[in-house]
Parts: sequence; structure tokens; C-alpha cells
Amino acid sequence: MPALRGACLRQTGKQSARQRQKQSKQKEKHMKMPIAQSKNGVLAQSISAENGAAEHEVSLNIKHKTAAVLLAIRLAAISAINLYEVGKQVLRSRKAALDAAYLQVRIFVMLARDILKPIFGNLYHEGWDVTGFTGALAAPENVDDLLVLLLALKDFFTANPTLEFAEREVTAAQAQLLYNALNAANAAVNSQEATVGALKEVRDVKLELVGKSLRDLINELAALMGPLDPRWKAFGFNMPGAEETPDAVEGVIVALIGPTTAALKWPAPARAAFYHVFRRILGVDADWVLIGSPADIDFNIENLPANAHVDIAVSAVNAGGEGARSETVTIVTH
Repeated sequence: MPALRGACLRQTGKQSARQRQKQSKQKEKHMKMPIAQSKNGVLAQSISAENGAAEHEVSLNIKHKTAAVLLAIRLAAISAINLYEVGKQVLRSRKAALDAAYLQVRIFVMLARDILKPIFGNLYHEGWDVTGFTGALAAPENVDDLLVLLLALKDFFTANPTLEFAEREVTAAQAQLLYNALNAANAAVNSQEATVGALKEVRDVKLELVGKSLRDLINELAALMGPLDPRWKAFGFNMPGAEETPDAVEGVIVALIGPTTAALKWPAPARAAFYHVFRRILGVDADWVLIGSPADIDFNIENLPANAHVDIAVSAVNAGGEGARSETVTIVTH
């Protein structure tokens, strides 16, 4: 009996291991279902998933990622996106106000410098330091340096009121007004940049939740449907049991081998079982026409119209579906 019990346990262990391996492979198939990385892509996927849930959640007994739950998560993401965009718009407006204040300050600083040149000279020397121009007479480009210079000029003109030029508004009072405006505009930009950064973090988190909700839905559906259940399509997902579609066909070569006959050749992409060859004659075909489904990587097109521009494209196909079409190649028949 102990030996029999041990054999049974070993057999059960093997079955459990096989089951875990099967579940692991199945999970890998689910994880291969791509969730869009772009903002619009993941939101579009969520809408498709919501539609599928609304249609099938009762019959499938979906309990967690229902249509209402998916909708709430998506709407929260959209709200966060909108708040972020509004925040960026406010930031642009505040930066424009800062630019205007910055320009006024530079005009004032350069005008004050030119007014003081007859007194202190055209070239920098240490005597200029009392005015706030230290090290050079060039107007600073940095906002913080401009603010420091404005305060220095205010103090200088306060101590030397006879050197003010009221007609051109080069005064201590004007220096203080410009300082207040530039400082406030700069602080407003800094504050809004912090706000926009926080709004972006919230937006990214909400979008990640949309992607996570789709992944959770896939995992929930995997327990409720078979890997080849066509209802996967209703949710906007590929059937996990279906073969992965082929890569796009690249490097199609087309050559005329007769006045109205073309020979095609292309490298085989990954996972291709056979191919679709499409033709579109300029002025004749409104859309692409499927003209062949060869298993080989070459194909001849015969009986094309003379003196015609002909577009040609090829796609790869397998049991999982059709891959992306190749770039268009155009030929001109004789």
C-alpha cells in the first residue's frame, strides 16, 4: 500500500506539474496580447472592451472588470488628461506674461545704463558697481540676475534722485514696479510648472490604470472563455489560442518580364503560411484587388493593361490572420 500510495502521489505530482505548465503557457498567450502604449490607443482599446463587456458580461458572468468599472476608469483618465492639458495652457499663458515682463525689464536696464554712461563712462570699471552693473555693462539674460540688477538700480536712484530720468521713466519707482511685475510673473511660471508636473503624474497613473484594467479583464476572460472563443473579438482582443499573425512583408521586388507581365519576389517574413498579392491599376481600380494567394515567395502577374501605372503590394497570412501589407511598388507597363 505505501508503494501504491507513493506512485499515486508521484502521478498526481506529474499531473499538477503538467497543469501548471499548461496554465503558464496559457498565461503567456494572454500576456502576449498587446496593450497599446499611446494615450489614444489605450483609450480606444478600453472603449472596445467596454462594448464587449456590455454585450457579454451577463452571459459570461464577469464580476470584476464590468462595463461600468471600465468606463469609470477610462473617464477618470480622460478627466486627468483634460486637467493636464488645461494646466499646460495656463503655463503657456504665464510664460507669455513672463516674456513680456522680461522684455520690459531689459529695455529699462539698457536705457538706464545708457543714461548713466555720460557719468560713469562707456566702458565698465569698478565705479559702475554702485549702480548694479558688476563685471560688465551687458544687460543680464537670466531672470534672477535681472531681478538683482533691478533692486540695485532702485537703490542707486533712491540714493541719487537727481540722476533719475523721469521723462523716460528711468526712476527708482519704475525699477520697483518692474521688479514686482517680473518677480510675480516668474513665480507664477515656477508655480504652474510644478502644478503641470503633478498633473502629468496623475495623468500617467490614470492611463496606467486603464491599461491595467484591460490586462485584468483579459485575465478574467481567460477563466471564462476558451482560447479560441470568437467572443474575444467583441472585446477588441485577439483570440489567445490563435496563431500570431505574420510580420509585414518587406523588400518586394517587381520586374517587367514582358510588355504586360510582371514578376514579383520577396523575402519570407516570420510565421508566414501563404501570401496575398494585391493589384491596383491607376484609373481603373478604386481600391486594391486580391489577385493571388501563393504559398511561394514569388508570383507572376499576367495580362496587365498596356501603358498603365500599376500598384502592387503583398501581405503574409497564417491561421492567426493577415499581417501588415508591404509598401506599395509601382510599375508602368509598355
